[in-house]
Amino acid sequence: MGINFQVALKKSKGNLHVNPKGDFDGSSACKLLNLLHEQYDGNGCVFIETDDLRDVCPFGCSVFQCRLNRNLVPAERLFFKGEHGLKIAPF
Repeated sequence: MGINFQVALKKSKGNLHVNPKGDFDGSSACKLLNLLHEQYDGNGCVFIETDDLRDVCPFGCSVFQCRLNRNLVPAERLFFKGEHGLKIAPF
């Protein structure tokens, strides 16, 4: 796992707010997925802040999006927030 990667989680009104920061690669994606598996209870929405991520590699991005969308959070409940506004997954 990259040394420059951290994740802050907050629950509010049944929703899970995730703020990952640092270098985002395959190992970072796995860490984030594991945290979501532990924290997401199947209710509410998941909001993922993307402004503080750096070096998003294609592998990390594809692993993150595919596994998250298909196995954990229903697409209609997953939102990415960042410099390009609020996006619902899949893109």
